[in-house]
Amino acid sequence: MGNGGIDPKETPDVVPEKVESSFNYKAFLGIVILVITFHISINYFISGENADTVVSLFSMFVPLALSIIGFSVVKKYKGTQVFGKAYLALSLGYLSIFFAEVTYAVYDIVYDIEPYPSIADVFFFLLYPLLLTYLFINIKFFSPKLGKKSKLWIIAMPLIVLLGYSILSTTEGEISFLEFDFYYGIVFVYSATLTLAVAVVGASIFRQGAIGKAWLILVIGILLNNLGDLWYYNLELFEGYDLTHPVNMFWYSGYLVVIYALLKHKKTL
Repeated sequence: MGNGGIDPKETPDVVPEKVESSFNYKAFLGIVILVITFHISINYFISGENADTVVSLFSMFVPLALSIIGFSVVKKYKGTQVFGKAYLALSLGYLSIFFAEVTYAVYDIVYDIEPYPSIADVFFFLLYPLLLTYLFINIKFFSPKLGKKSKLWIIAMPLIVLLGYSILSTTEGEISFLEFDFYYGIVFVYSATLTLAVAVVGASIFRQGAIGKAWLILVIGILLNNLGDLWYYNLELFEGYDLTHPVNMFWYSGYLVVIYALLKHKKTL
């Protein structure tokens, strides 16, 4: 695709055809070691309420750190038509996760009230439309017309996952299609998989470009987050979630991988 119609502010003076460095596997290994070590620590070396408090604080800190890094990227691209607005949406999305975790902790730890469903879910849900905004702004700018395969993928993939989730959820226990929790979870599951489907399309568009590797890393982060979401909403159907559950590792890993993607993007362009 040529550069016709692209604001010069959107691109640096020199844009490499490909990212100079490939994946830093040590960074991924470090993320895995950190998350596993944290999970083992709060399950075997920290007891009871202390473990819940540590988990809550860590769950607040990681998305907050992610959003702060995101806002630093926004500052770098301030005044541009695409990257500034796109990364503002991304940063606000993860900031909403921070507020969600704070609200969840207030319900669960401070007042000992069941936090699901609660106002915290509003903040958790906000991540999806804001992340979709980030994705569509970028995709529309660099590839205004999506092909039929991309459109089909965006439509079909969430529906397939939703079907699988529905079958799994209703055959695992005494959950029926008539229960509120089932439909409540479906809203989040569909939104999560729709976000992932769009991110995959974005990664396929940018795979050969200067931000290709950063986008692929971002997709991996979103995938990890979404796997956590799918598992979590299945757990909530059967009241199987607590603050020290291993599902947390998917969220932590996802946030940290997205942080890595942001840093890589910031360094690339």
